[in-house]
Amino acid sequence: MKQVDMKKLAILIALFAMILAACAGTPTSAPAASGEDTAPAAGDESVPAGRSSETFDADPEVLMKTMGVSDASEVNEVVLAAMYRAGLPVSPEMAELALTCWREKECDTGTGGDVTVALADGFGENLWREVTHMEMVLQALTYPEIGRIIYTTAMFDTQQAIADIRGLIAQDVDIIVGFPDAGDALIPVVREATEAGVLYVTHSYGVLGDGSDYLTSVSEDVCLLGQEFARILNEEVGTGKVAFLGGTPGNPLSAYWQGCEEPALGEGIELVGAADTFWTREGTFDAMSGFLSAHPDLAGVSYEAAGSFMGGLSAYEAAGLPVDLVLTLRTDETVLFCEWIDMGKPDNFKIYFGSGGNYQSRIALTAAMMHLNGYEIPSSIVIPPYMQQVSESHCYRDLPDDASISSMVPHDVVRAMYP
Repeated sequence: MKQVDMKKLAILIALFAMILAACAGTPTSAPAASGEDTAPAAGDESVPAGRSSETFDADPEVLMKTMGVSDASEVNEVVLAAMYRAGLPVSPEMAELALTCWREKECDTGTGGDVTVALADGFGENLWREVTHMEMVLQALTYPEIGRIIYTTAMFDTQQAIADIRGLIAQDVDIIVGFPDAGDALIPVVREATEAGVLYVTHSYGVLGDGSDYLTSVSEDVCLLGQEFARILNEEVGTGKVAFLGGTPGNPLSAYWQGCEEPALGEGIELVGAADTFWTREGTFDAMSGFLSAHPDLAGVSYEAAGSFMGGLSAYEAAGLPVDLVLTLRTDETVLFCEWIDMGKPDNFKIYFGSGGNYQSRIALTAAMMHLNGYEIPSSIVIPPYMQQVSESHCYRDLPDDASISSMVPHDVVRAMYP
């Protein structure tokens, strides 16, 4: 279903001139999880007849679980609409369909809807990406107008990522949710998608260029995240040596928060260096082994990936050093938190962490659906970061090691994904 009428074209063109303020349409009720369509509320002219309207009455418990937000006014209406749907109950039948869609490259939702959506992943072969894929599938199943769901993964191959998007354009998809690992190399093909009438939305800080070639992007405030890392190290370390760990060489996510954290570090903090880890345990082991060899008195580390820091703990063990460390993390894989408990909850190993952010694929999809259904969408959707200190409540031994505790995929569905 392509948007070729002049009204839709005008809306798309206008979006490229928008600033960050959200201008979502009048709140109405969302469809039931059963897939029954809901007519627009009386007086709501923003939603085409036969299309799903939205409600912004997100469950406060969902907002707290995913983003640590207790006040709904801290996030815009697109996020609230997405989190309302994320909190809808998942029936056994819906769970089974979601598992089928997740396992297959393409699935029919059975609603007869005329909208086709796709997740184009730059790399999907780890648990975080797979759960993020499931989040998007579950969100799609709350929209009766979505009749087909497609998934692609380029496995870190830039040319394959470009070919995947071109293939989706050829398949006449309406929406592409993207994790653009290849970065700005994708701008020309994303522009092709937009010119073909496809709504392209990035998530998890997948910002491309100046943002003018696609509908919108979804991300946390990564600069503020780095500043929060610095605040914690300033308070907890005070005086001492710290190091930064990042992901793949040159990735914009690591560069952005590190660039904001470094100038915010206090005078008593000495940054001894930064190292790439590829967000793996092996890479983290190598990086931490190097730091500990040169600086056995290292007092603090900032990093993105909680689960991957299991490699950092192995480096301490190999070096014969106690884990005397303040660790600030972006994500929330439960394995590290359970390990902290198994270590006896040591006072000299303090862990502070944010959110895994798997749910951002839901927000990306809802943003595109809202635009498709007549709402105006901001050119960037920014989620405020939050930090919390690890406690016993953050260990979930019924989940896979690298599962994020902020994910909205029900635990029984995650267990079915990894039997």
